[in-house]
Amino acid sequence: MKKIKYLIPFLLIPAIYIFTAFKEKPGISELTEKIISMMEFYVDEIPEEKVFLHLDKNLYAAGDNIWFSVYMTAGSPDVPSPLSKVVYVDLLDNEGRLLQQRTVKMEDGHGYGDLKLDLFTQEGLYHIKAYSYWLKGFGEDAVFQTSIQVLDPYNLKFQPSVTFDKKENGNQVNYLAKISAVDNSLKPLSGDSLHYELVNRDKTIQKGIFILDQNGQYEFSFDLPAASLNQVTALELKQVENEDFAISRRFVLPFPSFSIDVQFLPEGGDLIAGFNNKVAVRAVYPDGSPVKLQGKVVSGSQEVEFSTNESGLAAFNITPQAGQNITTELVTDSGKLNKSVGQVKTKGVNLSVDNTNENLVNILIQSNNFTEISPTGEGLLVIHARGRIGHMQMINLQNGVTGARVNKTQLPEGINQVTIFEPGGTPLAERLIFIPVEKEVSLKLEANQVNSQPRGKNKWKLLLEGEAFEGGNYSVSITDANESPYSNQSHIISYLKMESELKGIIHNPKQFFGESRDDQGIDLVMLTHGWRRFNWEKVLAGKMENKNFIEQGINVTGTVSPKNGGRRGLSGGVLNVFSKGKEEEFFAVEFGENGKFILDDLDFQDTTLLTISASDKRQKEFVNLEMDPPLSKYVSWEGFKPKVGNFHISPVVREYLLQAEKRRASEAAFGEVQEIKLDEFVIKSEKIDPNEEQIVRMYGKGDASLRPEDISGFEGFRDIFQLLQGRFAGVRVTPDPMGMPSITIRGVGSLQAGGPPLILLDNVPVDISFASSISPRDLASVEVFKDAASLAVFGATGGSGVIALYTKRGAGIGDLGNGVFNLRFPGYSVTREFYMPRYDKESSPAPDFRSTLYWNPKLTLNGNSADIEFFNNDVVQKFKVVVQGMDNMGRLSYLEQEINLNRN
Repeated sequence: MKKIKYLIPFLLIPAIYIFTAFKEKPGISELTEKIISMMEFYVDEIPEEKVFLHLDKNLYAAGDNIWFSVYMTAGSPDVPSPLSKVVYVDLLDNEGRLLQQRTVKMEDGHGYGDLKLDLFTQEGLYHIKAYSYWLKGFGEDAVFQTSIQVLDPYNLKFQPSVTFDKKENGNQVNYLAKISAVDNSLKPLSGDSLHYELVNRDKTIQKGIFILDQNGQYEFSFDLPAASLNQVTALELKQVENEDFAISRRFVLPFPSFSIDVQFLPEGGDLIAGFNNKVAVRAVYPDGSPVKLQGKVVSGSQEVEFSTNESGLAAFNITPQAGQNITTELVTDSGKLNKSVGQVKTKGVNLSVDNTNENLVNILIQSNNFTEISPTGEGLLVIHARGRIGHMQMINLQNGVTGARVNKTQLPEGINQVTIFEPGGTPLAERLIFIPVEKEVSLKLEANQVNSQPRGKNKWKLLLEGEAFEGGNYSVSITDANESPYSNQSHIISYLKMESELKGIIHNPKQFFGESRDDQGIDLVMLTHGWRRFNWEKVLAGKMENKNFIEQGINVTGTVSPKNGGRRGLSGGVLNVFSKGKEEEFFAVEFGENGKFILDDLDFQDTTLLTISASDKRQKEFVNLEMDPPLSKYVSWEGFKPKVGNFHISPVVREYLLQAEKRRASEAAFGEVQEIKLDEFVIKSEKIDPNEEQIVRMYGKGDASLRPEDISGFEGFRDIFQLLQGRFAGVRVTPDPMGMPSITIRGVGSLQAGGPPLILLDNVPVDISFASSISPRDLASVEVFKDAASLAVFGATGGSGVIALYTKRGAGIGDLGNGVFNLRFPGYSVTREFYMPRYDKESSPAPDFRSTLYWNPKLTLNGNSADIEFFNNDVVQKFKVVVQGMDNMGRLSYLEQEINLNRN
């Protein structure tokens, strides 16, 4: 598919640039024209997209729904993206395996959906990634990712805690682990046997078994070599119930001082002799968490002290001399260490930026021996935000010093890059600056009257205040604050304006925005985190590219081929396509001699039936049709790095899990009662399943079968092969990170057993890649043939067993003859409706322990306000309200507020 060029007015580079008075030289003139040309290409041809997800909360229990609202921007400055109409939201386990995927329809840069956790979801850390196909083409760093914790109330029976004492002895570190464990009643697990392992990402270092004493406690010490502690290492404790089930808890070992990564980052990139250099400090542990430390810098007769902030960042000023060895003495909670600041250069550019003025950015540029770099003494100053140039200025450093004063109104809000070039185009010094986000749409929640009664109704109003208010999309989550143990570390503003553009982990980025805005802290972040996706070398070489295309809808691709493998091949032809979804549609597409075709920009939900007639100019209707798997299909995320979380059950988390268990019990006890009125019918015979009646089994009934609808949360499985795992005795599904999974059926009645089974879809043989495109929600039955008697009908083709898939619609998929084919293909995911009881119109005997009381992914605005109505659960004491959104001009908004009920 050809890439589409979108000419978006807001993305165009301003036509007016600010230049100082100078006599133009060919080198600078050519560089200026080249940068302008390349930036225009970058902005027009490959505008960047960003995605942010608002989740209803960040702690879930097995069986919960994960509700999300998707915001997508494009260009610089960010506005609701008019480009991609499809966003993929993926749920992955901590090994990077794809568990579920949602295909979200985007309108005006906004969409929404949900992910359903199975009741038997394994406890642990999970990850959510969100991206458009176009966005993914900018690389892994461009993809939105967040982590959620999924806990199982049953596992409260094992609540260990560990404290560590640490002693560093040269190349060895001695740890003393003090372990204590209680059950779900907080009683000591006296006499219990626990398994332990010392593990890091690479291997298991040590393992064993111990028995807790009568107080549920145990202590043991161990020594680890320094080499194994430069990455996250954890003590894993397991309570083993049987060979198939164990409850596992991990505790990260304290890091030794020598594992701390301390970086010294001069403001412009280099330490330049003879000038006052500003040097930023970033100190982090191997897991990226910040380090609090105090430091003293010694350079000749100079001594400068500094200390890092809560984010592990600091800065100091020093004037180094040529040939000096600059060292630092650092003191941390883990111990003492010495680090070198770096090499002092005698030639180069010292860049100093003062961004504290409300209206101006003041830039001081100094250099030693600049004429050795540029004989004319000339250079070029460029300030841009992802390709949008806000300021260009030719500078002259013949006298070793120059500067600039830049009006902030010229620069886009958010991150801008300041770069000094020599005439040949080599960047000599650069740093990032942040222009405050001033043009916000302010949110105000009018919740003056709060109904504190159980199941009471609350009716509040949300006001949106801002100049030239321009509608937009906003989402709201209201949760029980006593069940929300984790505070959001980031939000729509911090992510889209900062986190999405910088390398490395930013500690608690939300702190830098809103009323608590920390301009000094933001500047330290700018000095210590490089830009993720902008590379001058690639820009000036014309190598900035995105190999992916912009999806304006669902895309179906495949290949037409001669039916009998004819030597003459194809000469090209036409596909006539009839789509029968909610609306019927007929259209035609052409294919060439290679048979490749694309049905693009389709708009349908769930899985739709496509009837395709193919005709080639040479082969006529004697052709085959082969479909490619969906565009976003994968088994494991390439390059995924597992994360190690520290186990901790706080009183708030414990309360959440106790309520989750009550929710589960309530649903089990009352769920069916709410749906079926038993006194209105009498069962006199076996129930007839309409889907079963429609199934035509050409080869008879399988040896084993299941109905997907009998599996709780079956809609959440990404494909039929995930659905099959562990459901049939002898059927083994092995994921393949490089392609489709492999399937084997043990015990089949043939000497040919051991290869892949035959797969039938409505009695028609299909390959595994095509079968993977079938949504589990479209299946009426899955059946397995493996006994010799039942396989005889298939002959040699069934030698390795048969898996028969029958769809609910029963229309069949395959070659209908004369170049006509029926195909099913997944479209946009269907979103569940958030259930909220209406206690003013209904009553229910079921206890109400809902954690998320209100979720609205797309508020209905009436002018500049919106109504919020919801009902309390039975136990809520405090609300946590989070509102996030974006207006039609791209202005971002965030509100987080807690409201007490003040019950007596």
